[in-house]
Amino acid sequence: MSNVIDRDDEVVELPEGYPERIPHFTTEEEARDFWDTHSSAPYFFEGEDVTNNPPPELKRGPGREGSRARKRPEGDGERMGLVIMRMGDDMVAALKEVAARRHLPYQTLMRSWVAERLEQEQRALAAEPDGKDTEDARRLG
Repeated sequence: MSNVIDRDDEVVELPEGYPERIPHFTTEEEARDFWDTHSSAPYFFEGEDVTNNPPPELKRGPGREGSRARKRPEGDGERMGLVIMRMGDDMVAALKEVAARRHLPYQTLMRSWVAERLEQEQRALAAEPDGKDTEDARRLG
C-alpha cells in the first residue's frame, strides 16, 4: 500500500498505518475507536461539500428561527424606535459572547431581555391593588 494519495493537483502524504480511504464503520463505537487514533486531516478532500446544501437530518441551532427572542417587525407591523445606550466595553463583550452562544445578534438578545423584564414589571404593577405605589413601582419612576 502506498503512503501517497494523488488528489487532482494535491498530493497528500498519509501517515504510517493510515488507510487510503476512510473505512466504512458498522458501529458508532468502531468509528470512535478509529477517530481516537487517526487525524481527519489526510482525508480532508474526501469529504462532501455541504456548505450550501446541509443534510436534511441536520438539526438547526436555536438561531433566529428557533429563538423566542422578539424579532424586528416586518412590513406594517409595530414600528421600532432607535435607542442609544452607553455600556462598558466589558459588558458589551460579555453580551456578545452570550449572544454568540445562542446564535443570535447581540442587539436581538438585548431587545429580548428588555422586553421580558418589561413584561414582568408591567404584570407586577397591574397586580397592585388600587394602583398603590409599591417599592418596585417607585423604583421604576
